Amino acid sequence: MAEYCIRHRKRILHRSYTLNPNTSSDIKNYSYSVFNNNNNELQQQRMAYARKKADTLSCSICDGPAHGYNFDVITCESCKAFFRRNALKANGEFKCRMNNGRCIITVSTRKRCKACRLAKCLEQGMRADWILTDEERVNKRKKIEENRRLRQILYPDSSETDEGQIIKPKDEPYDDDDDDEEDRNNDIITASFIKPATSLLSSEDLIKIQQIQQAYTDSVRLISLPPEIPSYPQAVQITQTSDMINFPTNMQATRLITYFKLLPEFSSLNEHDKLILIKYNTFPLVFIRAALNYDTLTDSYHEPNTDDCIFAGSDLIQCFSLHQYERTTQCIQNLVTASLNDRFLLEALLIIMLFSKGSSICTYTDEVEPIAQDILTIYKIQNIFIDLLWKYCEKKFGFSKAIQIWLKLTVASLDVHLQAYKTRHDYVKTESVVDQLSPLMKSVMLIL
Repeated sequence: MAEYCIRHRKRILHRSYTLNPNTSSDIKNYSYSVFNNNNNELQQQRMAYARKKADTLSCSICDGPAHGYNFDVITCESCKAFFRRNALKANGEFKCRMNNGRCIITVSTRKRCKACRLAKCLEQGMRADWILTDEERVNKRKKIEENRRLRQILYPDSSETDEGQIIKPKDEPYDDDDDDEEDRNNDIITASFIKPATSLLSSEDLIKIQQIQQAYTDSVRLISLPPEIPSYPQAVQITQTSDMINFPTNMQATRLITYFKLLPEFSSLNEHDKLILIKYNTFPLVFIRAALNYDTLTDSYHEPNTDDCIFAGSDLIQCFSLHQYERTTQCIQNLVTASLNDRFLLEALLIIMLFSKGSSICTYTDEVEPIAQDILTIYKIQNIFIDLLWKYCEKKFGFSKAIQIWLKLTVASLDVHLQAYKTRHDYVKTESVVDQLSPLMKSVMLIL
């Protein structure tokens, strides 16, 4: 791990809040400066993410190299196979004959005492009720075969590895003395059918989740409040629509853009497509990001683990209207409820919605969303994150609960776009407000 650690000097980015840009070229240059991909520090972040490997996982039972979750616990292949063979055996079949039930289980000692090894598996939370019966294993095999056929029909050019093929880790042999040869062969034959591709998180998925969480944290660290902004609410109050858009909304949008630029998948797109996705999706996504900072008890917004000021939700009444405040607050509360206060759900939802090409509500001729140059790549990238979020939900909350979460998140996302549309057209796209907006806000409000 030490060799992959890179220290990054904190860089404070100060955003300009010029209300009246001199020329249209200044506005264009400002917008492109926000979307460019030449930031060395962000490049270093992505390089650091790319160097992370799956061998950082360790087995919760024996501390050996692990390759992902098995029976709801991160374990190695050996402990997974041991638990599957022995967890359903009658109580008392295994006896500790050395240390009276206090054996230390490590990679080198795990074969010495089956009783203590099984006890540690149960203590760590491995679930015996997840072990498949012979009938369930056959049904699962049929489903996997059917899914493979469907994928081959939908993606005939895919170079996906055959799921029936066993790839055994080189440094993780099966225990030779845990069972007889026939049982070991049966374990090897059925190993590929234990993990449905759509439900269990692989080691690569776990690393991707860590990358997303780290990218979000870094986006907050890299973008701090400019010191020239007066202290809120002690020295200045937010009472105008332009103030709300230029101050807290601008900060949310800037951090969102930085968050997306830290993602290798977004950076792989061409500049034209990146600009389109940012311009036409950022403002609705500000509402989703606000849900990550919203405190339902105090009706306030604050970025966790920062010195940012706390914004009062009631300021929306002064800046917009009581009706819009109620609709916006209810929309954000629905997002908080749908996510079950799990921050990763909303962090991943932001990415999925970013790659939703054509999801913005454009009803005026001057708002027609341009056609992406590489729409297929955008679609494939979005599917990667959709699949990751679904597996995360199903793994953490179960299949039935995951369906409920997805339905609520989908409805809340539609409401987000509706509120963004109403805010933009009912309160922002007026001459008195437009003239005071910063260039970035004009761009994401579809005014430029």
